[in-house]
Amino acid sequence: MKVVDSTFLISLLRNDPATVRKAEELDNEGGAATTVINVFEVVYGVYRSMSEVPRRMEAFERLMANFEVLDLNLEAAKKAAQISGTLSREGNTIDPFDSLVAGISLTSSAEALVTRNTAHFARVPGLTVEEH
Repeated sequence: MKVVDSTFLISLLRNDPATVRKAEELDNEGGAATTVINVFEVVYGVYRSMSEVPRRMEAFERLMANFEVLDLNLEAAKKAAQISGTLSREGNTIDPFDSLVAGISLTSSAEALVTRNTAHFARVPGLTVEEH
């Protein structure tokens, strides 16, 4: 299973042709998941935009019917803290949301994280990052 992040979901909502092709590829591979953190990020963006919120939320709900949503649990939270602490100690900061997504992905045995923000995730040890 591969995990898709917010950048993928947003691009899919915008019908980006390359992202739509990647989504079809993921479907052919057996589907994909996302994280509860990514759900928060996308829904936050919908409400922050303050335009066409009901239509955008409806489109998001239809989209989410195609994805398993991975929760943040104790194991994932501890992994995310390890990632953040280790990178910070090395002088590399990581956005807290990105560390949570990475922690959930790693503890869920995801094959890869599919994102446009490869630079954000490439430095996470053990996480395979796939650009879309």
